[in-house]
Amino acid sequence: MNSLRKALALPRKKAAGGDEFASAVASHAHRGSADSEQEDYPLISPQPGGAAGAPAGPPPAVGPKPGEPHSTRLTRNRQADHDAWDEEREGSGRARRVGKIVLWGVVGLMAAGGVRAAFFPPTPTVVHDKSPAAGKASTDDVPGADAQQVAARYARSYLTWSAASPKARGEELARDLPKGADTDAGWDGNGSQLVAQTIPGTVTQTAPHQARVVVDARVSSTQGSGKKARTVSSWQRLEIPVADSNGRVLVTGEPALVGLRAPVDWEAPDEPPPDNDFSRKTRTSIVAFFKAWASGAEDQATAPGAAIAPLGDGLTFRALDTWAAQKGAGGHRTGIAEVRWEMAGAVLQQTYRITLAEVTASGASRWQVRQVTSL
Repeated sequence: MNSLRKALALPRKKAAGGDEFASAVASHAHRGSADSEQEDYPLISPQPGGAAGAPAGPPPAVGPKPGEPHSTRLTRNRQADHDAWDEEREGSGRARRVGKIVLWGVVGLMAAGGVRAAFFPPTPTVVHDKSPAAGKASTDDVPGADAQQVAARYARSYLTWSAASPKARGEELARDLPKGADTDAGWDGNGSQLVAQTIPGTVTQTAPHQARVVVDARVSSTQGSGKKARTVSSWQRLEIPVADSNGRVLVTGEPALVGLRAPVDWEAPDEPPPDNDFSRKTRTSIVAFFKAWASGAEDQATAPGAAIAPLGDGLTFRALDTWAAQKGAGGHRTGIAEVRWEMAGAVLQQTYRITLAEVTASGASRWQVRQVTSL
């Protein structure tokens, strides 16, 4: 144990209670044996009656030889002590060397691990998602933008026909159909209809390299004849199957007319309470802005830095029905304005959200329009 403590450079173990006295007694006995003229190792213990009998205990490992001088015995005992100490010291040295080798080996391993981690960091483990949906968007999906473009064009051709020129429809449809497909596409050759607008919508992936596209189309047709003829327009919705073939999106089946979504309820959030005094104070500025906007001189009635595009021709300002500025503070205020425009022989009322900015010049301040948006 002492050898291990020396090898690991540990502090000497503190003596337990009573050990100091035992050590002192042992040291004194050892010194007495070296200086005494008596024999160090008695061979036989006297028996009762003075006769020599059997030894009372086991004989000592080393004893005096008959007729051996005391100085020779003393020298031999001291040599034995030195040999024992040399042996212990040699064992301690070997244990210390082994301990140092083990300790420096551990330190070397830790240092090598740190250097390796610094220059060769461990590669993080990557877990690949093997679910069916993983990676599908980059390998099996029909490109969304291409699908919408093709579907919108096909919807216009599909819902446009005229009995006066029956081949025109088939020629348009052939552009987005596979080779050899039926270009009549379900039409019997009668009637007349025109598509004014198409709006592509949701693209739903249905199978590898296949999808379905929703398209809203504004169609117009003439109903009746002579003086009773009239044009009827309505929105129709188509679902069109498409597929990606060698990087080219094609229509692969008959489109189907489906219903439009029904209206749903919605409740607008409450607007902040109006600031009546501020609204009366700035009403004249609001009216001046709308008049200038309609005449194309909006720059004269807007705050510095405002970027409001002109309305264009065909609009005439009729009236500012309401103006309600919201409560607030600072150099920017917001309010709601209801305006009536005259357009194409009709009057159209619209609602705007107006942002005002306070402009100061020559010691005077005024409020001018900085932004105009819908609600």
